[in-house]
Parts: sequence; structure tokens; C-alpha cells
Amino acid sequence: MQFKCDKTKIQATIGSTFTITCTYGTTHFRFNKKYWCAGDSRASCEVLMDTDGFTQSAYRTRAQIIDGVSRGLIVHVRDLKLDDTGIYWVAIDKIYSDIMTRIQVTVTKEAVMKPHFWPLSSLEMTCWGQLAVFRCRSERGTDVQYTWYRVEKPNNIVLHNSTDLHLHCSNITEGSQLFCLASNDVSSQSSEFISLQILQPAHKNCVYLISSKALSSYDCIRSTTSLSTSIQTTEELLSSATVSQLAWSQNNTTSWSGLPLWFECLRWLLFSVMITILYVVLTCSKSTSRRRMAQVKHPKHI
Repeated sequence: MQFKCDKTKIQATIGSTFTITCTYGTTHFRFNKKYWCAGDSRASCEVLMDTDGFTQSAYRTRAQIIDGVSRGLIVHVRDLKLDDTGIYWVAIDKIYSDIMTRIQVTVTKEAVMKPHFWPLSSLEMTCWGQLAVFRCRSERGTDVQYTWYRVEKPNNIVLHNSTDLHLHCSNITEGSQLFCLASNDVSSQSSEFISLQILQPAHKNCVYLISSKALSSYDCIRSTTSLSTSIQTTEELLSSATVSQLAWSQNNTTSWSGLPLWFECLRWLLFSVMITILYVVLTCSKSTSRRRMAQVKHPKHI
């Protein structure tokens, strides 16, 4: 009764945390050292940490022992590993005989939850013979492995060992059902079924339909009609745009069939300048010729 812990057996999973709180007689053991040790024997267990500040290097980042006196002695260990499984002791250092309480810790892998799946692309693309990809995932579990199966009797057939499954014409059979299995060393869980229905068989680009309780339903007839309407509407819009563009081009061609006004003015101005320059040059040439003739005649008269 001088030393009592709230738990002596701990079941935990990898990566989880546990906390032990022990009460003791504060009147007699307030100033005694307390410690946490590992080993089957209380006489030879290895001290991992104590309240005087010692902690083994492997424990420093994930374990702590706190002497809260009236609040109790607290042992806290986090980020548990499989190697943490074993026998431990919470103890008070006392002359002649330590007061010790045995703690059994069992660390296991986390069990797998039921996996769920979802498509990575639109399911309606199967109506056009396109590839469909599904991804499977379990929200909990340690070292989970995923396998896709096709339901067959007497044994299911393995399709793919991965989280992702690619569905195409080569691995689809009429009326087949598929499921994903998530498993580890602790447990295994199956997903909901996926049902496949071939609407139009073909070596390539076969048309098929996917259905499941976990997925929203769709209709290939509506999907193909909708896509055809969309294509037709797009073609009509493109045709309308082409006609409008041609009309615009014709209008612009008509509007700009003549030269611009400023260009006409500039052309006539340059033409006038050229005529003027030519006239001046001719006039100057005639005047020069007359002067030369006058100078030649003048000496003969003398």
C-alpha cells in the first residue's frame, strides 16, 4: 500500500503512447530517488531513467519520469516499438530493499481497418472504352499490404499486389466481381465489391460499366448521348465562329478595298512637289543656256 500504480499490464500498438501514474507515501519517500528499469528480475533489471536526471540515450527523446510528489510518480513513454515489449519495474530507491512494482508491456502492430477504394478518374470514361484506375487504402494499420482479387470458385484470383488497380479490356470478364484486401501480421479486412458489366466486347476499347455500393451509379447511354451532344454543340459553335470570321473578313476587305485618305493626300502632295521641282530645274536650265549664248555673241560684234 506504500506504492501503487494505476496499471500493471499495458497493451499498445507501434507508434502509440502509454502513461503510468503511481502513488506513494510522501511522508516517508518524498526525497527518495525513483526509477524505471527493464528486466525480468527485479534484482538485476537495467535502469533506463530516474528522477535524478539520468536517462539512457535511446530513451531521451521519447520517455520521461516525473516525481509529482502528491500528484504521484508519472512514467510516460511514446513512439512505441516492437522491441519495447517486455517486463519493466517502477521503483523507489530504499536502503536494504527497493520498493518495486512489476509492469508488463506488450507492443503489437496496429490492426487493419476495413479499406475503402475510389476511382482516380471519371467512371463515365468506361463508356468510351477508356482505362479506369482504382486506389485502395486503409485508414489504420501497420505495414499494410494491399492485394486486388477477382471473385472465383473455389479460389479467388490475384489480379494485382498494389494499392492501385488498372482496369482495361484485357483483364475484364463478363459479370466479374473484384475486391481489395488489406492485411498485415495482425489482421486482414476486405473492401466492398466492384461489379463489372461488359456492354460491348472488343479486343481494344471495349465498353463496360462499373457498379458498387461504395460508388455513385452512372448510365452509359446517357453519358454517350451527353458527350455526342457536347461534341455536336462544339462543332456548331466552331462552324458559327468560322462563318462570322469569314463575314468579318469580307466586310473588312470591302471597307478597305481603296487606299486610305491620308495616303492619297500624301501621294498627290509628293506628286505636286516633284512637278514643281521639275519645272524649276527646266526653267533654270533655259536661263543658263541663254546667258551662255549671249556671252559667245558679244565678242564678234566688237
